[in-house]
Amino acid sequence: MKNIVLVLILALVNSQINGQDTDFPYPSFSPKGNIAQTVGNTLIEVEYERPSVRKRQIFGGLVPWNKVWRTGAGNCTKIKFDKDVKVGGQNVSAGNYSLFTIPNTKDWVVIINKDTGLYGTSRYDFKKDVARFVVIPNESSRFYETLTIDIELIEHNAKMYISWANTQISFDIETSTNENIEKLIREELLTGKNKVSDNYAGAAAYLAFRGKDLTNALKLADKGIELDKNSEWIYVIKMEIYESLRLYDNALEEINQLLTILKRNKEDRRDEIQKMESEYERINKLKKQP
Repeated sequence: MKNIVLVLILALVNSQINGQDTDFPYPSFSPKGNIAQTVGNTLIEVEYERPSVRKRQIFGGLVPWNKVWRTGAGNCTKIKFDKDVKVGGQNVSAGNYSLFTIPNTKDWVVIINKDTGLYGTSRYDFKKDVARFVVIPNESSRFYETLTIDIELIEHNAKMYISWANTQISFDIETSTNENIEKLIREELLTGKNKVSDNYAGAAAYLAFRGKDLTNALKLADKGIELDKNSEWIYVIKMEIYESLRLYDNALEEINQLLTILKRNKEDRRDEIQKMESEYERINKLKKQP
């Protein structure tokens, strides 16, 4: 009799809900999260479902030790790279992948897998792995109520963080940005093949920003000025390089060159002139310091 009553109640409730004109917007307990981050020359996208702690024991409880975890809830966590990358030091071609982990108290295994259509892990196949490596978990600096995946930029590469409760892991994602730019500089710019001033300015700024090979940075800047003597950007780059090398007289000369260009410009350049005059005074003071 109880079962009959329960069926009747459920049928009544169902008919009432179906009879409404408005759908009930019940929220998900593990709402979807998305990250889209450009890293150097590469777009990295992550899609995952974000469960919350809700007073439960997470690792070693809800998420068992030493078993493959979808690293989220519901559908598998997906990660996409629009260019070839290295993940955890291993080559991964551009494409769509799933992200799994195997948690442990001492270390975690991170897995990049070809199958992006999985719900849970019951049909996970290690033969479809494209990368598999070990990371060391850390206690997070704060408590994460909700599973959180972050991407931190490190020059033109990245570090991905996965944090939940009091636990956090991270791993490196390397793009081909630096390799490609260095090849361009070596083959197209230092050889003088390229004839676009801004390309030389960009390369000089790139090397200066990284604090790498400042001698060639100056050569590239000089070539850019040779192609366009009114390129204001390049004089600023040269000033910054000379300052970092403690060649203050050279830095002051670059400022003077730029001031000459600014003052003969027919447009009102008072703001830029004032800024460069301030830079002149600043560097001149550095020059006079013992």
